[in-house]
Amino acid sequence: MKKNTFYIICGLLAVLLLLLFWLSIELSSPVIIAVSILIAAVLFFVLKKRVTDLVMDERSVLIDMKTAAATIKASVVLFLTVNLATIVYVFSGPLGFQSFTYHRQNDMMLPAGSLESVPYFPVPPETIPISQLGLFAVLQLILIVAALFIYVGFRFYYARKFGVWGEDEE
Repeated sequence: MKKNTFYIICGLLAVLLLLLFWLSIELSSPVIIAVSILIAAVLFFVLKKRVTDLVMDERSVLIDMKTAAATIKASVVLFLTVNLATIVYVFSGPLGFQSFTYHRQNDMMLPAGSLESVPYFPVPPETIPISQLGLFAVLQLILIVAALFIYVGFRFYYARKFGVWGEDEE
């Protein structure tokens, strides 16, 4: 199989995974997308082995290694930053560690002590809709897509640095 055919199949596979992801949400069945991702990964590696016009010289291997290392470094920093911000957001909200009341001076008409507890949030924590937790799943998905863009960016950078685009002496 030619390299371009492989890329077209991978694109179609990505669209199929997107549709299966939507179906998984509609049917509330995470098993559909989990199994689909595993099958797609196996299919990807099997198809990649069948590509006949893939050239892997020393320069290509070097570019792949440098790109992978730089992507991992940048992705770890990005994931750590976003995850720490998410942890702060979650633990400072309902069901987190922080106290959800503050104390203010009591009205003179009230006989119960000098301070009154007033809740921060207008709704009790147990009434927060579960759909808000999906925000974090979307955030993780955005991070994965960002890692892919980081990889592509580093791939272009190292390919240009090591002269893949017509800068040979031949």
